[in-house]
Amino acid sequence: MIASAAVSIDRLRDDLRVYIRARYPALWLTTDEEDRCGRMLASLAGELRRPLLSWTCTTGFDDARFVLDRPPTTRNPGDPLPASSFRTPEKALQYVIDHPEKGIYALHDLHPYLEDPTIVRKLRDAIHHARRSFKTLLLVSPVAKLPDELAREVTVLDVPPPDERELGALLRSFMDSLRSAGRVVIDDDPTLFERMVHAARGLTETQAIQAFSRAAVSDLRFGVDDLPLILDEKKQVVRRTGALEFFEHDESLASVGGVDGLKHWLTARARAFGDRAREYGLPQPRGVLLLGVQGCGKSLTAKAIAAHWRLPLLRLDLGGVFSPYVGGSEANMRKALSVAEGLAPVVLWIDEVEKGFSGTTGSGNADAGASLRVFSTFLTWMQERKRPVFVVATANRIAELPPELLRKGRFDEIFFVDLPTDEERRAIFAIHLRKRRRDPARFDLDAVTAATEGFNGAEVELCLVSAMYAAFAAGREVETADVVRAAEETVPLSTTMAEDIAGLRRWASTRARSAAG
Repeated sequence: MIASAAVSIDRLRDDLRVYIRARYPALWLTTDEEDRCGRMLASLAGELRRPLLSWTCTTGFDDARFVLDRPPTTRNPGDPLPASSFRTPEKALQYVIDHPEKGIYALHDLHPYLEDPTIVRKLRDAIHHARRSFKTLLLVSPVAKLPDELAREVTVLDVPPPDERELGALLRSFMDSLRSAGRVVIDDDPTLFERMVHAARGLTETQAIQAFSRAAVSDLRFGVDDLPLILDEKKQVVRRTGALEFFEHDESLASVGGVDGLKHWLTARARAFGDRAREYGLPQPRGVLLLGVQGCGKSLTAKAIAAHWRLPLLRLDLGGVFSPYVGGSEANMRKALSVAEGLAPVVLWIDEVEKGFSGTTGSGNADAGASLRVFSTFLTWMQERKRPVFVVATANRIAELPPELLRKGRFDEIFFVDLPTDEERRAIFAIHLRKRRRDPARFDLDAVTAATEGFNGAEVELCLVSAMYAAFAAGREVETADVVRAAEETVPLSTTMAEDIAGLRRWASTRARSAAG
């Protein structure tokens, strides 16, 4: 059973309290923060007056934390072996079964051993015993790799990264230690504390401390100039997921030609992520699906949205989600989405989403089962997410899109991006001239617009690039005639894929909103 990710460590603690009191026999906590998780479990065990015993394959069980409020006793000759001697998973699980204490047994990093059918069977035995004897098994590891035999017996909970309250306490303690040491100068900027906490969102405790320490020792100052160093640490977090990419973006909506209707829609929501919008009664924007002809600027628009709203841009590579291990693909997807939520507010870009979920259509693909589970995980997250993650998905082929993705409520709006009109092609050509340090006034824009009838935005740009290559080879400046000649030599996509584009337009005419306005 998969439970939705908790939004804070306090919420997770409350959920665990309920699960333990309700006598759930096995819970799986996915986390990279053993120490933070351990402190939370020790506090919860003390509150519930339940003994907590922690196991790893290197130390066995931790005797020192087994009986509350009582130190471990000295072992006499002839006494049973201490808990620390049970280092193999099979012996550890047998120890859980045999031990009379109705406690909480935290087993760390058991997942690599679950490829052994003997260990899987032993764990099932321990779960069945725990159900009868009011014990609780907690499986703690960075990933949740559940064999099919255990999928219905174990409840999976994600340990969330520190929220702003926790990060604030961490930063306050760090700054106090800097003041005590007296070797680092702390800026007196009144916005420093709030901006540092905001910048550190999505980092673990260890990562946040490392980032703060790096900022302090780099120049023996700690101030707003160190914010880029915190961002560097967040980029490392994103890279380590394997499925997310932190995208640098310097585009703006002004660099996107046409799509005035979409631009107006985005501008109206530019301030919708703030608290004032919540007080006004507005929900957080959820996302848009950009459907349309290839080369018409859908990916460019995704980058421009993040730049316009001044939000980080993450690209989700669906191909990087899939894993050869059972349950690994879903775990990778949950991990990537958890990281995105931790960095919120953020724009999450999924390019050509229909290709990433192509295995969900039941076409006989070998990975259809994994694709369906990953798709289900993604849909559930889209419906239930609480943090401001704005999803921008792009698609070229409507027939390959799973119908569940198009259901109302998944996205705020579905926009159809058609081939650019005459006026839009004129604007696109002018934009690319300025990018290449050319004055549009020197060109006959009417002639270029007429020559590029039926061209998409990418093809308009390619005509200019081809013309510049020809002019450069001839040792002269590019002219309008060079562009027109390049256009005459180009067969546009609207010709080679005329039937597909016509079908796309028919579908979008009644089911999508025109991006042109």
